[in-house]
Amino acid sequence: MTGTAGSAGAPAMQGAAAEDIRQRLRRDHEATLADADRLRGEKDAARALAALRELRRAWMIHALAEETVVYRALEGAEGLPIAGTRSDERFVEHELVESLFAKLGRLRPGSHEWVARLNVARDLIARHIESEHDEMFGRLERAFDEIGLAELARRFELARDKLALLEDAKAA
Repeated sequence: MTGTAGSAGAPAMQGAAAEDIRQRLRRDHEATLADADRLRGEKDAARALAALRELRRAWMIHALAEETVVYRALEGAEGLPIAGTRSDERFVEHELVESLFAKLGRLRPGSHEWVARLNVARDLIARHIESEHDEMFGRLERAFDEIGLAELARRFELARDKLALLEDAKAA
């Protein structure tokens, strides 16, 4: 198994085993599904739109961090271009969910179209997550050792933090 490229200068892991990227992604995925489910149950239009904005922001930050850190690391570790792999579909799924969120933002919460698009978005997210857990997590385990998986989690967190700062700056 290989470590991540450039991980030689990473600080040594101390104490308990560091969280690996699969655990970190799983936590994000569970939170996204829970937020989508809460949004589906929200009856107040103003609260629904606020919850949608938060879900959309979290999704965008997660998707961009995942694309730039995880998908690219797998491509580099496996020596395969992204084209022609399942990663192509993952990029498209991220884009489709974002498009559905954008359309939801222009609709009246609770309308038939709102409910339909929200259900489709939630189902697409669930399918996307399932395929990542079933296929990508195994690829990560084969391509990276424990230190490499922890380094990916660290880099993913850094990317998320930077993206969150950028989103906050845009909103200000």
